[in-house]
Amino acid sequence: MAFGQAVGGMTMSDEVVKGAMSGYVFENLEIASYTVLIEAATASGDELTAEACRAILKEEVAMADWLREHLPEITRAFLSRSATPGEEAKR
Repeated sequence: MAFGQAVGGMTMSDEVVKGAMSGYVFENLEIASYTVLIEAATASGDELTAEACRAILKEEVAMADWLREHLPEITRAFLSRSATPGEEAKR
């Protein structure tokens, strides 16, 4: 669904902001998925898979945190470019 929204928003002038938001949503979906996989692997006694998923989960959480922290900056940059005549806001 997030991918469809991202593709659909590509023609909109605020695609940069929407893309960042979609990325944040997708990272959180991945966090939920790895959380479920860790529990399923642990419940079935597959500690090797659980450990691999824990390592990946840390990366997903870090990326979601980075996106969340940078959403205000991305938004400000977009708004500033949008308000400047001749400046392309979509870059």
